[in-house]
Amino acid sequence: METVLHPVRLRIVHALVDRELTTRQLSAELSDIPPASLYRHVGRLADAGVLRVTREERVRGGTQRTYTVVESAVVLGARDFDAASPADHQRYFAAFVGALVAGFEQYLRTAGSAPTRDGVVYQQIPIWVTPAESRQLAATITDLLRAARTRTGGRRRRTTFAMVLHPDPAM
Repeated sequence: METVLHPVRLRIVHALVDRELTTRQLSAELSDIPPASLYRHVGRLADAGVLRVTREERVRGGTQRTYTVVESAVVLGARDFDAASPADHQRYFAAFVGALVAGFEQYLRTAGSAPTRDGVVYQQIPIWVTPAESRQLAATITDLLRAARTRTGGRRRRTTFAMVLHPDPAM
């Protein structure tokens, strides 16, 4: 997990979830990251087993690799989540939020971005639930999103959905 927690590496992982891209394609999508840095971070993620090469092609005397994420390498299991210290959780959450902010900033810098037209939503909704209900809510939402994780034709566009559930410390 430590390898993934770097903000640039987290953005690379997010870009590759449910997708296969070459480093050149990644560089086009993450254009604010200098190519040398991007290649270095991709190499580190691949060496750590976070990324897997799905295809290799000879291109102009070199090898072009296509990568995807090894999902089991980036998802914390319940045991790991329980074993994490408060400081670990703070680092994990900071990395999560940092990647979310960076992705949103990149979207806003994109020519033609129009939050209303593009269906951008960000909101906080206080709810009253037990810890068990909170887990069930997260599982239900995850199940609802499963169908949208498959790439089908038409006008669909890759969109980030982020979810955070935590108790309000003031209540």
